Amino acid sequence: MSEGKARFRIRKGEMEVEYEGSSSDVNIRYKDAFEWLKTVPLKKEKKTEEYEEEKKEERRGGVRKALFSPKIDELIKEDYFKLPNKRKVDDVVKALQEKGLPVIGKKIPILMALKRRLGKTLKGTKTDGEWVFWTE
Repeated sequence: MSEGKARFRIRKGEMEVEYEGSSSDVNIRYKDAFEWLKTVPLKKEKKTEEYEEEKKEERRGGVRKALFSPKIDELIKEDYFKLPNKRKVDDVVKALQEKGLPVIGKKIPILMALKRRLGKTLKGTKTDGEWVFWTE
């Protein structure tokens, strides 16, 4: 009678044991490996100030600050969108760049910020696949 194949994998922290073979052999090795891993201490990272500082730098920065919204509000107050000036998103991107904001590759977030103002402080429409914004 042939014996079936079996396998196991055990993980503890960064330690991993994997074995594949006949069922009886796998059962014996599983028990041995499980007992051995119980004796292996789990490596604990030291939480020094230096370690905490490194972890802090790896994470994304703290509190999110509105980047485009305040400057768009400034443009609205400066009558940048006042009729007859209907502004395309590219026009707004250029105006924000002139105000010193990093706008490269940020056309979509700027468009979203403009759309959030529709019906409140801005009017807009999408013509020929492109959004146009204005105030009256």
